[in-house]
Amino acid sequence: MRMPRAFKWLAKSRESGWAFTWGVCIPYVLFLVFMHVHHEMWRDEVHAWTLARLANGFWDLVTGDRIYEGHPPLWFWYLHVWTWFIQAAEGIQIATVTAAAVAAILLVRFAPFPRFLKVVLLFSYYFGYEYSVMSRNYVLGWLLVCLFCALYHPARIRHLALALALALMALTSFYGLAMSVFLLGFYVLDQIRFSFPSRADLPPRVISVTISPRVIGATGIVGIAVVFFALYSDPPDPNPFAPGFVWDSLTLKAVPRMLFRVTTGYLPWSAKWVTDFWWHSQDFWEPKILLSACVGAGILVWALLALYPSWRLMVAYAGCIVGIQIFEQTRHEGGARHWGHFFMFFVACAWLRSLAHPRRSKWPATLLILGAVAFQTPTFVAYTVVDTREVFSGGRDTAAFIRRAGLQDLPMVAGPDFLAVTVAGYLRKPFYACETDEINETVVFHGRRRRFSTEDLLNKAVSVSRELKRPVLLVSNQPVPPPPPGVTCADLFSSRPGTVTDEVFHVYRLEAR
Repeated sequence: MRMPRAFKWLAKSRESGWAFTWGVCIPYVLFLVFMHVHHEMWRDEVHAWTLARLANGFWDLVTGDRIYEGHPPLWFWYLHVWTWFIQAAEGIQIATVTAAAVAAILLVRFAPFPRFLKVVLLFSYYFGYEYSVMSRNYVLGWLLVCLFCALYHPARIRHLALALALALMALTSFYGLAMSVFLLGFYVLDQIRFSFPSRADLPPRVISVTISPRVIGATGIVGIAVVFFALYSDPPDPNPFAPGFVWDSLTLKAVPRMLFRVTTGYLPWSAKWVTDFWWHSQDFWEPKILLSACVGAGILVWALLALYPSWRLMVAYAGCIVGIQIFEQTRHEGGARHWGHFFMFFVACAWLRSLAHPRRSKWPATLLILGAVAFQTPTFVAYTVVDTREVFSGGRDTAAFIRRAGLQDLPMVAGPDFLAVTVAGYLRKPFYACETDEINETVVFHGRRRRFSTEDLLNKAVSVSRELKRPVLLVSNQPVPPPPPGVTCADLFSSRPGTVTDEVFHVYRLEAR
């Protein structure tokens, strides 16, 4: 029985030209542009851009305020280059769309997947929304994963190019570091050559191991990146978003929770059409720990079997999962956007497995990816639709009001500071913070911080107004208390409630006579 022509076209896994690539990637980029236009960025997005924009060169992003972010510097370096051309906060969205577009081109043009699988991957929850609409460093991890896989060919190893891709991947995030280390392990094991003696040899028998000096050099390049990550990524001061390691949490009782993270990473489920949609991707599995643990175990077994007969990739995938789980259990559990790296890494391993064993059936891996994407589809649809209808963060609208009202030149007192950076980033304007008594567009979680209160914020605004002998702009995510005698405080604006519920901002014009 002959395969229908349309199905044969969709099942084609080797691209000989660029027509299909452009036919898929151009609509994908247009979709991303549409989403970014309707997406109001929140603090984690805007603050990274502000740090990159204010940096005095690349080394400043190694040793400056960036160190309190808990991420390595590659994302900030990348954004810093974009700030040479655009200063507005929307520059980070242009940078994100560009990185996502390049990753899409590499995937569609070079991945040995059926065409239909490439399309559904691009329009899945992670690669169509979480890692491409949200402007975070994870988009660079996805781009570099695609770059490594596109560069790899078992018969033509590009040692230096592969090493540079892995080194850069290690500097995107901890998850990029984990993927880089275990892809390096796959690459090294793939290049080691074993020579076994024949049975006729007399004892003592010797097994010789041969490895190219270029492999050693490539390993050294990636090793330097790993050391750099270790030296410059851990925040120097304890803060609520970067606690220390809790090794006592590594017990057998933690295994169901670990498997729950795998399940949610592959199968984030939320069809809720609600304003705070972004926080619900794990709601389906959260109360079903036993079920999610069983599903997670089944996913891992299926993933490993789908990578057979490449024992190197099986070891790499299992090792990466274990490494990330240890970090999440002992340091930072994260959420679905972090656990999605389990799925991302499997896509990479399935890509490499198809290159290493082109004659082997691809259907076990294809079915696992298709099943995961099918489960993600309601989440993807709900998130993309609601994000275009609802306010994600009130920061952009608040900044727009301040400009319309001609208030942007007034001194600004804002808090809490780690929320106010969203408004300050859109305005490109420093503000007074009552927690630290600092004037900046960024926030640093050092040990000199005080607890935030609206009373302290009001007192700070009064003090600044009296000191400067002029009105000040007061911005807070909470209504401020009535002012003291002799102080006028006009309530001018409140942003609409949005997805990030604590980024609903109130704007006041305060003057102390």
